[in-house]
Amino acid sequence: MRRPPRKSDKHITDETLVHGILERGNLLSLAMCSDGQPYVIAMNYGLHQGRVYMHTGVKGLKMDILAANPRVSFTVYEEVEFIKNDQPCKWDTRYRSVVGLGEVRVVEDQAEKLAGLKAIARHCGHGDGEEMLPEKVRQVAVLAVEIDHLVGKTNG
Repeated sequence: MRRPPRKSDKHITDETLVHGILERGNLLSLAMCSDGQPYVIAMNYGLHQGRVYMHTGVKGLKMDILAANPRVSFTVYEEVEFIKNDQPCKWDTRYRSVVGLGEVRVVEDQAEKLAGLKAIARHCGHGDGEEMLPEKVRQVAVLAVEIDHLVGKTNG
């Protein structure tokens, strides 16, 4: 689903700005599809070497869906603000967002898994100096999104 935005004045064409939104955002909405049924969930994330990393349990609905269909879409927002008006139909929302398309894989390599977890921790405000306990690392799955397409949009 790669087509230009309907409102070209809202399209962010500067790749540096698009990547900046992705770097500054604090929550990612991950969209998946199972048997034609959409499923979206909010996830913490981190960025490392051009990939988006997330962590999750090793079993569950999300893992079942991704095993059947690894194609995903995600959205990250920043600077979201309602613009109020006396007339409800004239309300608007100020925001900047990024929508990405890609394919998820479960990270098997332990060095990459640890790097992904550290990227998530950094993105969520934890320092690099904190040690990841090996038993905790073994208890989680780390997902890496190989990004195929990234587009930015702004309003206000």
